[in-house]
Amino acid sequence: MNYVAKNKMLTWLVVLLLAVNTASIAMFWLGKAKQTEHTEETEQPKGKPEDFLVKELKLDAVQQAKLKILAKEHREAIKEFHEAIKDAKQNFFNLLKQQNTPDSIKQTAATVISRITEKIDLLTLAHFNKVRALCNAEQQKKFDEIIQQIIDRMGEQRRSGGPDQPPPDDQNGDSHPPRDEQHGDRPPPEK
Repeated sequence: MNYVAKNKMLTWLVVLLLAVNTASIAMFWLGKAKQTEHTEETEQPKGKPEDFLVKELKLDAVQQAKLKILAKEHREAIKEFHEAIKDAKQNFFNLLKQQNTPDSIKQTAATVISRITEKIDLLTLAHFNKVRALCNAEQQKKFDEIIQQIIDRMGEQRRSGGPDQPPPDDQNGDSHPPRDEQHGDRPPPEK
């Protein structure tokens, strides 16, 4: 493989990894938030991610109305992909039942899941761009901090072995975004 081809492949790999990370963030925010457990030291936020954003960003009535519309549009846009991911993963894990499945078949099944996830990631990134655009300059700074908290929290969960233990509020007393306790950073299954 020549240098240009390798560079293209590495570039696409980086883009794909960024998309997967974005999807993880989006799934965390856009899933239906369940009530969280009380901890001894702090109470975790409850409710929908939109409610958290309204409170933390101090959105006015016009911004809140626009956010509600954006959130509904986004949920509707990605709804079909959730079922597609469920089906694709079912097909992928059904390969366990087959003996001597060729690696090419496994790779194809995994690629189907990745492509659907990529579509969700791109829709979610566009959604977050629209949400950020609703904000004034001060709110955008806070929005960026919230996104960074989510990224940091996801890293803590991976290091600790899972979403079972919520990280403590930071030293500034800032609260953390709500999370779906039943499903961690994944969206809950559609009903």
